[in-house]
Amino acid sequence: MDNAGVGGSTGTTASTVQQTALDAIDFIDALKLPRYDVFGFSLGGEVAQEVALRRPWQVRRVVLAATGPQGGVDQRASDPAILQRTLKDNPGPEDYLFLFFKNTAASQAAGTEFLQRLGQRTTDHDAPSTLATRDRQLTAWSEWGIPDKSKFVRLHALFQPTLVADGESDILMPAKNSHLLAKYLPDAQLHIYPDAGHGFLYQYAVAFGTEVNTFLDR
Repeated sequence: MDNAGVGGSTGTTASTVQQTALDAIDFIDALKLPRYDVFGFSLGGEVAQEVALRRPWQVRRVVLAATGPQGGVDQRASDPAILQRTLKDNPGPEDYLFLFFKNTAASQAAGTEFLQRLGQRTTDHDAPSTLATRDRQLTAWSEWGIPDKSKFVRLHALFQPTLVADGESDILMPAKNSHLLAKYLPDAQLHIYPDAGHGFLYQYAVAFGTEVNTFLDR
């Protein structure tokens, strides 16, 4: 789904993970879904955790990709090279390759293939996100990432079977946060993909897609 103010959805983008999760729940309620799985990537993985915590009687299984727990470690990027590319008003292909893929020949080649696939669609494009949406999402991401180990206890209440995955060289959401999720979630399995970064799921699209389907079909 495109949450409020993003892509094909109208409205104003929330500036907290909690409100974004409530907006997602409103959308799910409008669909009248009594039972469902949630999949969240990056900021969406933070939202997925909140949805599962707030609707435990509805969420069946959870997939968390390249994300971390509230209050985790090194989630607020301070490296000037990362910030300079993250905050560009008009990022280009080289910025995506830097932020989402590891600086190795294999990972960069996979990133280039992903960007080529992304460019294959010529119709029905989502509306581009505004800078206001970007800034609100960055605010939500930053607040979530304020270090606070006391928040980890909340994960004990997310009892659903959960698949946690990331690239081993994720510079936007370091993989140590996936290890924290796997440690504190009651029923989690962890897969760290080698030679990959934040965009591991694009680099290993077939392998990860197969892993997700196998997990959800159990």
